[in-house]
Amino acid sequence: MQLTQYFRWVALTAMVLLSLLSCKKTEEEEVKPDSMSGTIVFDVPYYVLKGETVTMTASGVIYPKEVAYRWFISSVYPDSLSRRTITVQFPDSLGVFTVTAQASASGFYSASTSRLVTTIDTARGTSLSGLKPSEFQIEDERDGHVYDYVTAGDLDWFSQNLSWQGEGVPFRSSPATADMFGSFYTWEEATKGDICPEGWRVPTNEDWASLAAVLNNGTPLPFVDNWAGLGTKASADAYLNENRMWPYSPDNTHTNDIGWNALPMGYTFTNTLDFSGLNSYGCWWSATEKDDAQAYYRYIWYDRGDFPMAYTGKDDMRASVRCVRTHPQSW
Repeated sequence: MQLTQYFRWVALTAMVLLSLLSCKKTEEEEVKPDSMSGTIVFDVPYYVLKGETVTMTASGVIYPKEVAYRWFISSVYPDSLSRRTITVQFPDSLGVFTVTAQASASGFYSASTSRLVTTIDTARGTSLSGLKPSEFQIEDERDGHVYDYVTAGDLDWFSQNLSWQGEGVPFRSSPATADMFGSFYTWEEATKGDICPEGWRVPTNEDWASLAAVLNNGTPLPFVDNWAGLGTKASADAYLNENRMWPYSPDNTHTNDIGWNALPMGYTFTNTLDFSGLNSYGCWWSATEKDDAQAYYRYIWYDRGDFPMAYTGKDDMRASVRCVRTHPQSW
């Protein structure tokens, strides 16, 4: 009888322990943190001038309504900054910095979003290096911007991309990049007639073919041709903050024969402003239409030495522009 009571006591004790453990597990599940709804966003350019002061505001969390924001900026501030809107000055040096915005609230998992910000210096030969300088420059009277140009046959060509801000968008929507990389334009924007400085124009297919003859040692090439080897002769082995812009390829060694200084800035889709092809492609409009809906452009790809032509919808993408004029001595 005593043995039977003992086993009953053991069973009862086990049931009580299991019940306590079950209650504890239930309590732990009840206090488990919830997940926030929404995605943290903040507006900061991908490229800023070294030493530039930037204001950033974090938002995007839908639930809960009350959240606290903290900021972490690598190598800029050793501690976090606890407020929704901050104004910070980036270092007076070249580099890449991680900016992180974090949201937190009692009873919720924290959420965060990070962006990389590159500081640049637009003075010639600093952030952007490896280009061939020219002894010839013109100043755009509209904004005071100075462009290098080179003479190729009977034409003068910009040896850098147009950066006129009256139309188009700068690279990755970062105004600081326009001086170095130029802006991106739809074909309609590029061919309105006033995008280039006075006396200059967007090159036609015939202008492009004239450039090809010079790059091809005087042998003419039609516009509708891949221009074998001319991508190598037109592109520069350029560096941004000491990082090579064109990836290495034995098929394109970027000899930049006449100092045309092609860069791999890619292109952007018009509707979404998604920038594509950075460090892989350079794309430049022709002023010549293919038909009512499409227009021509030329491009260079890092892994091929040619300089092909293509065509696309006039408003489908934004590309770079090189302005051209008839050389004054040919008038």
